[in-house]
Amino acid sequence: MPIPPAYPHNELADTDLHPIEQDRKDPDGKQGDTEDAVEAVPDQGYDPFEVDQKYLVASKSTKFYRGVLLQMILFGTLALVGPSMADAISNLGGGGLSSPYLANLANSLSYTMSCLLTLCGGPLINKIGIKWACLIAAIGMPLAPSGYYTSARLGIDWYLLLSRTVGGLTDGFLYIGESTAMLSYPLPDERGLYLGIWSAMRNSGSILGGAINYSTNFSKETAGGIAWSTYLVFVGFSATGFIWALLLSPTAKVRRRDGSRIPSSARMSWKEEFVALWRHLQKPRTWLMFVPAFYSFFIGGTFGTYLSLNFSVRSRALSSLIVPTITVPAVLLYGKFILDRKSWSQKKRAWICAAAWVIPQAAAFIWVSIEISKQQNPLIAYDYGIHGARWAEAYLPYLIIFVTCYWCQLSIYWILGTFSTDVKSSARTGGLFRAFETAGQAVSYGINANSANKNVPMWINIGVFVAALPCLFFLIRLVPEQPKEHDDVVEADGIKPAVPVASGALVA
Repeated sequence: MPIPPAYPHNELADTDLHPIEQDRKDPDGKQGDTEDAVEAVPDQGYDPFEVDQKYLVASKSTKFYRGVLLQMILFGTLALVGPSMADAISNLGGGGLSSPYLANLANSLSYTMSCLLTLCGGPLINKIGIKWACLIAAIGMPLAPSGYYTSARLGIDWYLLLSRTVGGLTDGFLYIGESTAMLSYPLPDERGLYLGIWSAMRNSGSILGGAINYSTNFSKETAGGIAWSTYLVFVGFSATGFIWALLLSPTAKVRRRDGSRIPSSARMSWKEEFVALWRHLQKPRTWLMFVPAFYSFFIGGTFGTYLSLNFSVRSRALSSLIVPTITVPAVLLYGKFILDRKSWSQKKRAWICAAAWVIPQAAAFIWVSIEISKQQNPLIAYDYGIHGARWAEAYLPYLIIFVTCYWCQLSIYWILGTFSTDVKSSARTGGLFRAFETAGQAVSYGINANSANKNVPMWINIGVFVAALPCLFFLIRLVPEQPKEHDDVVEADGIKPAVPVASGALVA
């Protein structure tokens, strides 16, 4: 059989693609754009992961459009207009409503649905592709702010609960899509920088949201709910999500800076995908990841309630601006100068990055416990213009916890990326990580939806933090010196890919 040309031309992409990466044609002969159109290819003696020389000599605009940097910016923008806008509302404490308990219940329902969706995230992403997952997520982005608006303006609480439930499902598609890309798209020594860019973009949305919050609520020095018009601005920004999702390139067309493609193992059937997911669930590192992932954003419900009950409306609005403004440079510096420091081994970087967030968070928990012991009955809504130093004293542990929680998330992402850069393996790992993370958020908001005892959730949060430490310790001990470019879990169990692997060796 004659060997086909190694790189047939693709005019749309202005780059030459390998036969295994060409889009599947429809019956009319037109090119489709199905990301996962990868068939088992017979032994023809080529390596689907070799450097794309045509990409390296392509125009700057083509290289940028298909490059990893733009993909990370687009994922960050999607997070900015979607989850980040929801975070900006949550950062007001209790969703900005006069009482935090309804918002906590709504968030608990949202994260429960996200958890259920992301638990099967690996098979879903590997079958429908990252771009389609993000398009589905974009449809549900305006639901959260519209739900808060109807509750604040019209008193329709059932729609808030429904919108957060449906939005939780659609958000799950974005969670697994972006996590898969974070783990597999960048080169290993650039992952920290790109994680930082994505996190900075996400928090830029919270800066924008915080500015909106503060500009519409700066005169409210008492407790209560925010101005209902605030939510309409969030609806407008969230509605743009579909545009950014459409601009994403399918994974098969994405190129790294050195011209290499994204490693991807063989296409599997639905049954094989779930078998592979089950094999990942059986591995010790998956369950060592569980508690740290469960803890990573557990603080959302606990400290959101703390903010809502103890601070004035304008202090909460100011907080929603302060936290992301500090977080953006913090995550960029953290990714570039700690996670990507080449002079340190991967394991050394893992230990240092863990210490960077564990130590300040332990101090913040001790600090906030002291603050809780000073609470008066009834609670005082601290305001920066009235209480001054007392406001700062009570607010600083909240600020430390929220800034370092993003370091915690980036650290776990980076650690998981040290095991494999294969996109399908990353989908399974990333889906499970987001499932565990959203499970923690669901529980956190759930236990804060009851006003019976305001301080019990904080003690539970501290307990989860303590439980995460030994799991993190043993997980870091498993970090290899170099990540594999295939699914090491599936391969270790004797399932070999049907297409050439990244090393160029051909297997049956």
